[in-house]
Amino acid sequence: MKEFLTNNFEQTQSLASRIASFVYPGLVITLNGDLGAGKTTFTQGFSRALGVKSRVKSPTFNIMNTYTARDFPIYHFDAYRLEMTGAANQGFEDFIGTDGVTLIEWPQYMNDLLPNNRLDITFTRGEDDNERTISIAGVGSVIEIEEKL
Repeated sequence: MKEFLTNNFEQTQSLASRIASFVYPGLVITLNGDLGAGKTTFTQGFSRALGVKSRVKSPTFNIMNTYTARDFPIYHFDAYRLEMTGAANQGFEDFIGTDGVTLIEWPQYMNDLLPNNRLDITFTRGEDDNERTISIAGVGSVIEIEEKL
């Protein structure tokens, strides 16, 4: 696992842009952290680096937003609302690990759909309101992305 310290949203988005340079279709990235920890901020920088022009926002009420990147779609899930119902039998498996990159906020509510090969990112608030520790762990074959950072 690698850890990075960011002190503002620009640094978080810069790290996201760096990670975006290593992604490929089928990759799943989990985004773990409390409310307001930086998951959507990360997704905005990540998506912009891949050529998304539209506004990137948390899909809290939709559960999933799709963005058109340069080379493949980005599937952005916010699974928070699946806490009670779970993700099974809702068709989400048609998107996860397929033709695009999948980012999942609150992945613990989609555990049964997570692949064995993925990038797990955890956001932890620091003492300063803007400070974040971002931990990145490649799981399975995706450890190669972690090693490149």
